[in-house]
Amino acid sequence: MATSLLTRVKARVDLHTSNRARGLIQGRGRSMFKGSGEDFDDLKYYQPGDKISDIDWKATARSGEPLIRQFNEERVRHLSVVVDTSSAMAATAADGSSKRDAMILAAGMVCFLAQKNGDLVGMVAGSEQQPIQLPARSSDGHLELLLRTAQQATTTAAATADSAWLLERAFRVTARPTLMTIITDEAHPTVEDFTLLRRLTTRHDVMVIRIADADPLQGSSLDSEVVDVDSPREIASLARTSKRVARDVAAYRGARREGIAEMLDRLHVSHLLTQGETTVVDDMIALLRSREYRNARS
Repeated sequence: MATSLLTRVKARVDLHTSNRARGLIQGRGRSMFKGSGEDFDDLKYYQPGDKISDIDWKATARSGEPLIRQFNEERVRHLSVVVDTSSAMAATAADGSSKRDAMILAAGMVCFLAQKNGDLVGMVAGSEQQPIQLPARSSDGHLELLLRTAQQATTTAAATADSAWLLERAFRVTARPTLMTIITDEAHPTVEDFTLLRRLTTRHDVMVIRIADADPLQGSSLDSEVVDVDSPREIASLARTSKRVARDVAAYRGARREGIAEMLDRLHVSHLLTQGETTVVDDMIALLRSREYRNARS
């Protein structure tokens, strides 16, 4: 009988995490996913040290005194993985692994860590022609279904990437405030998605996990064919060995990466660009540690 994807993820996480890293997932009262899963409780007068973002401006205008919204932390938090299952995610990652395998490992890590905290995980994926949505639950069976569904939907025959549709879909179908983890490739979300992302951040705590593409030229491996999955055709060896083409490709990719990173920083969205399956666990742990540090200071 084949080993479940969730079991494989748990084994990989255990192999890659130190005792210090495991401390991030211990305890229900202090979830690593701090920032989502809070219910409004009452208003109180602003005191020095309170977060400006918690000021209720309408209530403040009515009372004439600055008032802060107080929240009760929910015992159960709701998380969502927004997964790019386009044909581009069936291609090769920068470390030589499959971007699909890296994506499944990243989604599985969210599932595993959330389950440790008693949190619920749902999923948004697919395309306009074949949308995919799973509700937020926490059982092993549900999380396995989530990972299997994402894996099976991500093929070279899938629709091409459409980050705008995916972000719009995630906003429309996820009404409850969640920690939303978007898993995609290095080209997405695009800078043109700024408005859609900004709208998402008004309701959700957003993280973006981007998986780097392999070198599209592979100039040192001319014995192997290179095919673009989005428009299937072999890249000619002349282009793959051209220094000018290599410089232009590197410049384009560098500018695109910087543009996307700048956009996400501007929106205060936690994000990372990982090389693939071999690095995604360690990179996610580093990102979550930085979030924990930031939340502890806020």
